[in-house]
Amino acid sequence: MTENVLYWQGGADEPERAQASAPDAREATGGAGDGVAPVCIGVIDGPLRAEIARTYLEQNGIVAHLLADSVGSVYGLVSGPLGTVRVFVPVSQAEEAARIFAELDFS
Repeated sequence: MTENVLYWQGGADEPERAQASAPDAREATGGAGDGVAPVCIGVIDGPLRAEIARTYLEQNGIVAHLLADSVGSVYGLVSGPLGTVRVFVPVSQAEEAARIFAELDFS
């Protein structure tokens, strides 16, 4: 199971990836085709805007998770490459989430 988590995050070496069996990979992502694997639908500058986007998605019935660079959080960066936050949703909700995410306007 740990190998599959590392594979998903890009930490496993090529030989370890080749040895990961298909049933184990399906376990790590929530099963065969049940649509719970995370998909990035967009990138937002700053944690405040990301929280607004997450709340907007959740009000529309979509489960959303945020992933920010920890260095940006430590230093309080809200713009630039270290201040960006990625928004992840389950595969089964990705199409609807991308449509709703496109409606957001932070200008």
